[in-house]
Amino acid sequence: MSGTTTRGWQGGDGWRPPAERFLLTFARPTGGPRCRPPFSDRVPPGRNAAILDAMQQPTRLRSAAARPSDARPRGVPLWALLALALLLALASVPARATQTCYAQLSGLSQVTPVTSYDPFAALQPPTYNTVTVQYIAGSNCLFGIGIDSGLWSNTRRMLGFSGNWLSYDLYKDGALTQRVGDYGTGNASNLITGSVSNGRGSQTATTGFYASVPAGQLVGASYYFDQVTVTLYQLNSAGTIVAIMDSAIVQVRATVRTSVSATVNVGGVRSNLAASTANVDFGELTTGASRSFDLEVSGNTGYSVTIQSQNGGQLVNSAANTRIPYSMTVDGRGVAAGGTTLNYYSYSSLDRHTFIIVIGDVTKVIAGTYTDYLLMTVTAN
Repeated sequence: MSGTTTRGWQGGDGWRPPAERFLLTFARPTGGPRCRPPFSDRVPPGRNAAILDAMQQPTRLRSAAARPSDARPRGVPLWALLALALLLALASVPARATQTCYAQLSGLSQVTPVTSYDPFAALQPPTYNTVTVQYIAGSNCLFGIGIDSGLWSNTRRMLGFSGNWLSYDLYKDGALTQRVGDYGTGNASNLITGSVSNGRGSQTATTGFYASVPAGQLVGASYYFDQVTVTLYQLNSAGTIVAIMDSAIVQVRATVRTSVSATVNVGGVRSNLAASTANVDFGELTTGASRSFDLEVSGNTGYSVTIQSQNGGQLVNSAANTRIPYSMTVDGRGVAAGGTTLNYYSYSSLDRHTFIIVIGDVTKVIAGTYTDYLLMTVTAN
């Protein structure tokens, strides 16, 4: 038998002053009974009542014995000490290079590492993504473009609606050997570098990077996304970062399509269902003789298996026009060899389905060679 296939200050009572207290009161003016109105009369209505209550309490002063020692040297004004402290603070701040040019990013809103990802494709060619740097003002600009690792920690990966992760990465070269990084997560050598100036024909610079998704990731069919921050730095002649000139948030998107791959395993010999024919040889036929083979299916979605016998579930001797019936089971369940479709609604890295074929009565047929062809088709749902 042969098979062909298709495919997430304490207040209140908490602090007690020393026993010695001083009260501040307003002295009556010598010119008459006028005195300063209470504080509550000087606060517009609607202010915090707790504040009013606190402000109308007697002001308490600690006696000299109760105050901590005065650390200020005698004869030195307080403002002089404050100025000295400020100078000391300023002196502790390291010097920073001054930004001398200005530029901005444009032309990059989305990165698409792969248009339609096939988990079973041997080769996933990278995509080239361009970005433009536009000179604005200042001196000639040496720039570096950095790209961070995205939303999901330190690994570049996209999250799908299926709940799976799809890894990807960004590179400076088409050989995918020089990874693009950011100054905060790597070093200046990981930046994409270039220059712009005010000269004619040099006010813009278009550069780019490669985005790649490694092959062989068996993930669910879904839409996948990430988000990266692209930062434009001014560099000095030594390649050291001087300032941040611009930044942009860019979406990373990809689609993983439904896909299945099937292999027929006959006695340990595997044949790709889509590209070859497998042969199940019974040798000399006897009643009740049986042979088995496996259909191995990998996929990222549910699938169906259609089985169609060319001769309606019979081995045929074309020369003598005689037939021998046979029966077939799949995973222990009897199926009609003449034609049937089996549906499977889950998927895994490997599903193995065992087919067993049992020969019927051969006592009343003439000698000869008997064959049948099973056409097996595995289709992604």
